[in-house]
Amino acid sequence: MASTTLLHDSDSIPADSTLVKYFFEKLDNQQLGDVKVWDTTTLSASFYDPTNQLFEYYQELSNSGHAHKNLEFSFPTSIGFNNNLAAYDKFIITKDKIRYPIVYQPFTDIHYMMGSKKEQHFDVVFCREFLPRFFVTLNFNIDFVPSVYQRSFAKDLYFVGNFRWNTENERYGLNGYYFTNRIEVYENGGITHDSIFVDLIETDKTVIPVNLMRASNLIKVSGFGLNQYFVMGMLGRISYSFDYQRNRYLYKDTDLSSGFYDAYDPVLNPDETFDSLTFYTIKNAINWNSLSYKKFNNDIPFYLTFGAEHNYTHHNGYKEIVTGEQFGQVDYQNVRAKAGIIINLLKSTRITGKGELIVGGYQAGDFLLEGQWKQFLGTYKKNIGALVFDVNLSRKSADWFEETYYSNNFRWSNDFSPATYMRLYGAYENRWLSIGLKQTTIDHYIYFGENAKPVQYTGTLNITSAFAKFDIKLKHFDIAGIASMQVADNEDVMHLPLFYGKLKLGWNVNLVKGVSMMQPAIVINYFTEYYADAYMPALRTFYLQKDVKIGNYPYLDFYITFKIKRANIFVGYTNIYSLSKDNRYFTTPHYPMRDSKFIFGVRWRLYK
Repeated sequence: MASTTLLHDSDSIPADSTLVKYFFEKLDNQQLGDVKVWDTTTLSASFYDPTNQLFEYYQELSNSGHAHKNLEFSFPTSIGFNNNLAAYDKFIITKDKIRYPIVYQPFTDIHYMMGSKKEQHFDVVFCREFLPRFFVTLNFNIDFVPSVYQRSFAKDLYFVGNFRWNTENERYGLNGYYFTNRIEVYENGGITHDSIFVDLIETDKTVIPVNLMRASNLIKVSGFGLNQYFVMGMLGRISYSFDYQRNRYLYKDTDLSSGFYDAYDPVLNPDETFDSLTFYTIKNAINWNSLSYKKFNNDIPFYLTFGAEHNYTHHNGYKEIVTGEQFGQVDYQNVRAKAGIIINLLKSTRITGKGELIVGGYQAGDFLLEGQWKQFLGTYKKNIGALVFDVNLSRKSADWFEETYYSNNFRWSNDFSPATYMRLYGAYENRWLSIGLKQTTIDHYIYFGENAKPVQYTGTLNITSAFAKFDIKLKHFDIAGIASMQVADNEDVMHLPLFYGKLKLGWNVNLVKGVSMMQPAIVINYFTEYYADAYMPALRTFYLQKDVKIGNYPYLDFYITFKIKRANIFVGYTNIYSLSKDNRYFTTPHYPMRDSKFIFGVRWRLYK
């Protein structure tokens, strides 16, 4: 254990100087104790890929850095204009993903991985206190991901800078951020015939024909923002935030002769596709809450907040393919009211809730209500777990992308009814296990149908799931993973694997006590066979298909991680089962997954 020290007046208790925690979005979350511990475990060190994390499972294309979709069903948990790109969510950093570390000395976290075909992943985070109570964090990430298949390549990078500062008496505080993302992807549309790969007709994967040879996607997302608060003594605190985000998407294809688009809308320009989208969003929000000066550890007896937010989005519209004229420019605006509450009773019961209502402008009438009751079996600090019950109810109008779209390959104009979502969640949770049930009901569900266009199901859709998440540490073993069973009552509008799971089993071997250890580990990934959604590069969207089933294939990876003080060094061999020549390793139709390969990586934490 490192020595502890009281570093500045804002710390109420001595702290381990090597312990790093973090919070998201605003300083109020730190005050409430809504903080997380920086993951430094050996078991997680080898999960270098954002779409291959320990407690998540995604369908992907032929390598990392490309489009992806979670195997677990999820629905939007926000209302208003949607400026997110779901198929690239794990590789795009925006405001809600920016971490604000809580450090007691300069801190650096370096993560590097090297694989076959010059694949490289590099991430570095640096944080330090430059002036009293003024903390700056910088984060740079780059993923360079070539593939053995033709025209399959991704280069994803982002940079984030953020700061936080408060006065000595903490009456006033300020935090801000800047982020920029750039994703360059070569799109091949998948291989032309799966049988060439599955039946070993061609074993040289570099020459297997693909659907697109000149297509690419360029994605740019950037933004900045500021949040500040002022404590008004016993009257609580007031805060103001400003956020700006700009999105630009560009799809290009200079060879339209392959026939890949023939099943969709007629191509307007047969020579090339140059589809560009640009929009930016400005948000201003003012809030009041009942916090004063006191700090809490998720145990505040009573907390109340309410406020208002104005959102403005400018959509640049589209360029008419034949004449080149710009049209369809739109300004979206809305005003929403927001409120939230936290109640802690008898050190054993926690009730939380929040609500949002769009009261005017774009998507007026949409709302979001969330509530949770958490009953500790004991007290907050000493218990044998907790029972958790969640309810989520929302009304959401169709997104701009679902309503109107115009491009060289796809065009639509829809007048959909708002969808209503309700989710009920119940679980038992403790430090090493979470097990429970979820029930989701959706009226007027909007999805992308077999023609890769948005469709609305006018009936009611139900999705039921049972899940378990575990992270067990025994004397010499670490066991962690997820398991889920889920079923939708209408397979004409939603396809889900009946079961998916991921398990990592590690064996801890001490080399030099207190200095170094070795952990051999095996990772097993599996999902049952189902009609997985197909991917359309020209829309950057997954859509329903009923032609190809994939799954029922075990993905096996093996790693050896050496922990030497604060460095984790790992080597691995992935997709071992592919050596059997059972070439069914797809997670997305027509996109074979990665072959077996050796990888090497290191994760190293530095202080001072």
